[in-house]
Amino acid sequence: MVLAIIFMVGKVAAQNDQPAQPRIMFGFNIGLNYTNLQSAHNSNVSLHNGPGFRLGLLGQSKITERLNFCPKTELVFNEASVSYPGFQNAAAKESLVYPVNMDIMMHLNYTLSKRKNPLYILAGPNLRVPFLDRKNPRYPYANNPDLAIDLGIGLEQHLKYFILAPELRYSFGLLNINKDPSLSKVYFHNISLVLNFKG
Repeated sequence: MVLAIIFMVGKVAAQNDQPAQPRIMFGFNIGLNYTNLQSAHNSNVSLHNGPGFRLGLLGQSKITERLNFCPKTELVFNEASVSYPGFQNAAAKESLVYPVNMDIMMHLNYTLSKRKNPLYILAGPNLRVPFLDRKNPRYPYANNPDLAIDLGIGLEQHLKYFILAPELRYSFGLLNINKDPSLSKVYFHNISLVLNFKG
């Protein structure tokens, strides 16, 4: 009788607990993003936000039972621009904002439970590196590196051969990315929905 009770308790615990994971995992991801440009003092400027696409590589290293270090590198394609009227009868100008860049992220993931498919929250720095020529005057918003803070939430789905983790992130740009002396500060924020595959 006692052995039967112990067996049943162990079986229920095994179903609820998160399965054992290797200390180090690798994978890739793919996702969509949407820009959210911020400019507080440019009243004559029009900000244009749009959808984009991203894909990258990732790793995961266990620090504690619930805390993981998760570096990611993602190639990002953005649809964003800034337009403003020209001066002295000049034609209006439109400048692309980070049409292509690399995001280098150092995230910490904290698992909220020990269940088989747990929710987790994430936070960490993000270095945004542009791919365009930094000396090209046509891109005053596209050629400055940026530092951002990422916050997000995800859900791990433990499948037979790998872990699928959909993740929703918001990235807060911290640096002024504008190089046009006639305008004020511009900050690059975006929101991303990403599917992570790791194992």
